[in-house]
Amino acid sequence: MTRVAIINCFPRVRAGTRSAWCAKPHPRRTIFAGTLPLVFLVLLLGLAYAEPGAGKDQELFNQGKILIFDRNWDGARGIFQRVIQEFPQSSLVPQAYYFIARCYQFQSRESDAIRSYESFLQKYPNEPVLPSEARNAVVELAASMLEKGDSAYRDRLISALRDSQKQIRYFAAIRCSRLKDKQIGSLSVPILREIVKNESERDVVDRARIALLRLDPEALTPEKRPAPKKSQPSAGSETRMFHLEVYQQGAKLPKVELNLPMALADFAIKALDESTKKELRKQGFDIDNTWQSLKQLGPMKILTIRDGDNLVKLWID
Repeated sequence: MTRVAIINCFPRVRAGTRSAWCAKPHPRRTIFAGTLPLVFLVLLLGLAYAEPGAGKDQELFNQGKILIFDRNWDGARGIFQRVIQEFPQSSLVPQAYYFIARCYQFQSRESDAIRSYESFLQKYPNEPVLPSEARNAVVELAASMLEKGDSAYRDRLISALRDSQKQIRYFAAIRCSRLKDKQIGSLSVPILREIVKNESERDVVDRARIALLRLDPEALTPEKRPAPKKSQPSAGSETRMFHLEVYQQGAKLPKVELNLPMALADFAIKALDESTKKELRKQGFDIDNTWQSLKQLGPMKILTIRDGDNLVKLWID
């Protein structure tokens, strides 16, 4: 079944071992899309999943993602540039621009990365997910450069703190709280207060409180603010976790094990294009309906699927 092909796009691990990527993510990496580890971003965009009948543009693009997986940044960037040059009408071109910037970022080439992210944002502002990733990456890069004494992109931080999208504004305020720039700090304070007042996710609120205290030790003293109540998990909560295990016949330990925040797993499903979903439906697997059914099962309800010698277990908690 094609379902197993999707599962197997994740790296296999020996029985009795756990991949480092399967460990529960650090809380700071589950809040803002812009801080996703590179490997998750690559996997969520379909690394190593070759759609039957994929065109040459897709084949070339997949080569670039494999090189990213191998941390061959120069090679990957060259492949994505070829996608842009050789297939200018391809639907993969926006992603190619984004991954070029990502490669620069992971090479610590901050200025090149910022220019590439901004080129992507200028060309493709209406992409469904990647613009938020790119804008948060610009914030991180600009802040990192300012910490090193380079203020060339300081204006990007001020712009992010005034952004209309709260996820950009929140990420910028928390990140900028670690800077020694007084003006930027003063712009961050009201945003951090907004987070503490309006948000319910405990981890986000706690980070905002710490950021406020970092900027002003008296920031939380004028009024008593009770600790935010931990909300009960719901079907759409980003704090819930998606788990996947694949067992070979007769094995007691899984050969593949994956744990992801629900937000990331949901992103993985949304990242699949319609042609891929159509091909899956031809083979009897409606991925959208299956995902919705899984979310509605509730915590710890295990969905078990047997395919040949493989036993696949999916659940949410």
